[in-house]
Amino acid sequence: MNKSDRVLILYERLKHGERVRKELFMDEFAVGRRSFDRYIETIRLMLSETFAPHELLYDASDNSYYLSGEKRERLRGVNTLPIVLLLFGSRVLGESDIVSVLHGLFVNLPSDDRKHLEKTIIRIKEENVGIQDTPSLLKMLWDLNLVIERKQKIHLFLTDGKEIDSVQPLGLVFSNGRLLLKATGDTGKAKEYSLMAIRYFTPL
Repeated sequence: MNKSDRVLILYERLKHGERVRKELFMDEFAVGRRSFDRYIETIRLMLSETFAPHELLYDASDNSYYLSGEKRERLRGVNTLPIVLLLFGSRVLGESDIVSVLHGLFVNLPSDDRKHLEKTIIRIKEENVGIQDTPSLLKMLWDLNLVIERKQKIHLFLTDGKEIDSVQPLGLVFSNGRLLLKATGDTGKAKEYSLMAIRYFTPL
């Protein structure tokens, strides 16, 4: 990894509201004090030349650097672990969907938290929890949520070959280990459809 990469990583962490402790960063990237100090000066110069609204500040109490201004709370491992356990424990999503969801969460975690949770996932898989790689439901969930928000009717195509000409989606629910679409048909009576039973749908 070259200097530019390390400066970029340092800046990205600062930009996401993280306090970067000098000693920890030096240990993680095997760089000396003078190199770290040059990285800090590079970022200060960049902030000055681009008229950025933030200032790079130093906290002597823990030898850390941070950006002034509005601080965005960063996701922490302690908030993410329950999501990991629920995703694997519910068995409602296949392994590829779970990995996709967790990847989006993990990129926003501090590196130590991310490493710990990655080990946790490996341990869960080794315990043979029986997670199968079923067809992805993420795109269908998103698209159904959009038509619900827009109050659009849809034409359903089911995995058993049946078609339902017109239903009005009402909401998405999780019940008894299944993701369900609640919708009303022409009669106005509410019915639930398992997402695993929906091959695809088209908005009307």
